Amino acid sequence: MRLEDLVRAATTRVETVRVVRTAVNPLLWLVGIVTPLALILSIVAGDSWIRLALFALAAAPVVVTILAYFVLVYRDPDRLQSEEYRLRQRALQMLYRKGASAEIVDAAKEIVRTENLPGGFDDGDKQ
Repeated sequence: MRLEDLVRAATTRVETVRVVRTAVNPLLWLVGIVTPLALILSIVAGDSWIRLALFALAAAPVVVTILAYFVLVYRDPDRLQSEEYRLRQRALQMLYRKGASAEIVDAAKEIVRTENLPGGFDDGDKQ
């Protein structure tokens, strides 16, 4: 794998994390920033105890993120969904509380008829 491919893959992952907002995103950013820097510094460090401390610093965000993910999977799985999904889900719940039906309408298959439109069609001259 070439360096360009690695950079391109990393860029697409960063874009995915930036666009899809979940409860784990801050931890993912922490992993993406702290872990590579700590690993590089642990390779460069001379003393063995500093090397071990930097390696532990690199591993800590990964472990915390994995634990947080599994805690959210069992306690509140909806928080792992995207923000857009959660907003749409909340809007549907509000509609159901107001008495709207749960009928799924496929607008692409539905035939548009003038009597179905709220105002119908007119010649446009009326005001």
